[in-house]
Amino acid sequence: MKNLAIIVLILIPLFWGCSDNNLISPEPKKGMQKTWIQLPQPENDLSTEMEFSSLKEIDGNKGGEIRIDKKYPTPGGVNKEVKISAVLKFQSGSFSGKRDITMVIDDINGTVTYSPSMNFDKPAILDLIFEGIDLTGVNKDQVDFVYIGEDGLFYPVSYKEIKVDLLRGRLELVDGLIPHFSRYGWGR
Repeated sequence: MKNLAIIVLILIPLFWGCSDNNLISPEPKKGMQKTWIQLPQPENDLSTEMEFSSLKEIDGNKGGEIRIDKKYPTPGGVNKEVKISAVLKFQSGSFSGKRDITMVIDDINGTVTYSPSMNFDKPAILDLIFEGIDLTGVNKDQVDFVYIGEDGLFYPVSYKEIKVDLLRGRLELVDGLIPHFSRYGWGR
């Protein structure tokens, strides 16, 4: 009987310590309410919306990159030309096999989308520069590079650095980690 009491006394703290109230789980990323930073319209706006795109076959086992370098004139204002530079680099082992990857930059809201839909074993790395955009009223400290989740909220992207130059109308993302394809862009 004495041995049974000792065993019970030993087991009680174990069960107490394993109750659901004591479980610690990582906190999920919290979505934010933001708006996209808009790009100015082209000078001779022949359409209500245009997109800049690039298509390239990437071997996920070897890695590779896809890029967009574009510029277009804007009507008057301080900045008479918008320059866009985007490079998405895939590390070797990012995914298996070969895929035709499409990168699209929307000239209205400046978002970057990719296809086909996929998640990566190693994140792709994005360097992105928009220059010559109107950043009037933008709070430099509230600018972030984000993606939009299925719930419609914005989620932050991990990156090495963001540079914001309000006078030149320049936003620069350095080494943004893209773990999956979604809609990415500059939020404020």
